[in-house]
Amino acid sequence: MKKIILLIALTGSIFACTKKEDGPAATSGSKGHQNGITIDSSANTDLVRKSVAAIASGDSATYRSTYAPDVIFHDNLDSTGIDGNMAMFKLFAEKGIKLNIEVGPVWENQFDKPNKKGVTNFVMAYTTFTFTRGDKSTKTVIFSIDAIKDGIQVEEWLIYDKAAMAEISK
Repeated sequence: MKKIILLIALTGSIFACTKKEDGPAATSGSKGHQNGITIDSSANTDLVRKSVAAIASGDSATYRSTYAPDVIFHDNLDSTGIDGNMAMFKLFAEKGIKLNIEVGPVWENQFDKPNKKGVTNFVMAYTTFTFTRGDKSTKTVIFSIDAIKDGIQVEEWLIYDKAAMAEISK
């Protein structure tokens, strides 16, 4: 009986000495390495989806309305403004290239502290662009990061393999 009582006391002591862990749901504010949150649906993710849908349908007015007039696009590290970005889509249309876009995962990171430009909200998205010209078709996956401030896209980074676009444009 003494052994059972000692075992219970020892077990109780071990549990009493263990540190309580706070899970993600119990964490609020910036504790440890956390400096923001990630969400899968917001007005900003809707804005990016609206922008993608507008370019897919050829609605340049709606597409432009989702961006600040002085937006900078970093297209595989080549930087351009909205007019340069639109020129690429105009070139596709002139060459008879049709565009189909499938939106994959889209999520937003909201940070506690703004970057140098005052941005705290960034939307990430994977999209598959299918280019069709006649009976030829090619695909490329584009990963984008959109900096959003005051409900408008102010900067965008796009990373993708340009080979598909070059091939279909020949």
